[in-house]
Amino acid sequence: MDINNIKMVGIDQSIPIEIREKVSFNRDIADVLQELKNDGLDEIVILSTCHRSEVYFYSESIGLEEIKKFYVEHFKLEDDFKHYLYGISGIKVVEHIFRVACGLESMVVGEDQILGQVKDALNISQINKASGKILNKLFRDAITLGKKARTDTGIKNFSSSISHIAVKFIQDVFKDIKGKKAFVIGTGEMGEIAIKNLIAKGVNVCVSNRTHSRAQNLKEEIPEIDVVPYEDKYEQIAKSDIVISATNAPHYTVCYDRFINVYDGKRICMVDIALPRDIDPKIAEIDGVSLYTIDDLRKTAEENRKKRIDVIKDIEKMIFDKKAEFNDWFKTIKIEPYIKKVNIYSHNICDIEFERLVNKLEGATERDKENIRISLKRVADKMSNMMISHIKKDVLMNDDISFNEDRREENI
Repeated sequence: MDINNIKMVGIDQSIPIEIREKVSFNRDIADVLQELKNDGLDEIVILSTCHRSEVYFYSESIGLEEIKKFYVEHFKLEDDFKHYLYGISGIKVVEHIFRVACGLESMVVGEDQILGQVKDALNISQINKASGKILNKLFRDAITLGKKARTDTGIKNFSSSISHIAVKFIQDVFKDIKGKKAFVIGTGEMGEIAIKNLIAKGVNVCVSNRTHSRAQNLKEEIPEIDVVPYEDKYEQIAKSDIVISATNAPHYTVCYDRFINVYDGKRICMVDIALPRDIDPKIAEIDGVSLYTIDDLRKTAEENRKKRIDVIKDIEKMIFDKKAEFNDWFKTIKIEPYIKKVNIYSHNICDIEFERLVNKLEGATERDKENIRISLKRVADKMSNMMISHIKKDVLMNDDISFNEDRREENI
């Protein structure tokens, strides 16, 4: 087995949002996993968030170019779209998913949401029987490391989310948002975080969701909000100072033609933190309306990153150590059949010697026989464990790999 058969193809936050939203896996992940499995991939996990669309896979025969081609065909794109996709393999994939899970590859460094998204990606893959021993281990290690990094370094004490950054961004735009009228569309995790941050700053918040009952349930948790029927959202937008949209709809939920018919010229700051985008970009052309997307929040997010530079270095050291640990584990996979044979052989010898010995003993009680069996098993286990330890050590010493490589190879 070769660690370089662990591969990943994808696109991340470094690419403009109008490109990213074209390759966002939404409700069809289960179908895509099955399609890729049928195409011959041994193991697959798909990580799709507002910042990235990545296919992790293990395959001896299928390479990076084939999966880039899959992106183009699946999303019905032009062939030259492939130059936006990056591909990496081997230990670079290990480091990458560890960095992602720790929040170092997020626009908001250390954000908690990405860890949940990594967990969900693995869970969906396992439910659909698309992942296996290697990717299960890789993603579980990433999740464990992500938790440990947030706890041990203290980054969780001052980490934030896209929603938090969006509210801070709006505050910078208005200077003072206390008493302003805000309208939040979408009651998922991102919408709820935005709502709570707005309320904490003294903003009057209205909420709408396509499934009205979810908005009503949220009001039970946050009684300060007012719930607006989804069909009345355009009128509510026109009356608001602030609009934040955070749904998971695959199309625009705020359209130019519907909005322009109700808009009366009031100054509105709109922030679209969805991917694909919720708000029609043409709305930005309307006088009086300022429309921002996730990508416009980068400056505020970068200021947060600079404050965390020392913590980032600590997390990177943790990633380096965990990467070496995973690499050692992977090297030992190839000797697992031999380890199994050693254990079977030692247990067989133990059974044979036990039978030979107890047949010669006269007057031995069942308790005596059981003690003999336990003692023989302990001796066999100690000897086989010593042998296995030497086999593993030999493999690790004679099959080393350098980690001092660039993490990403663009356009492989």
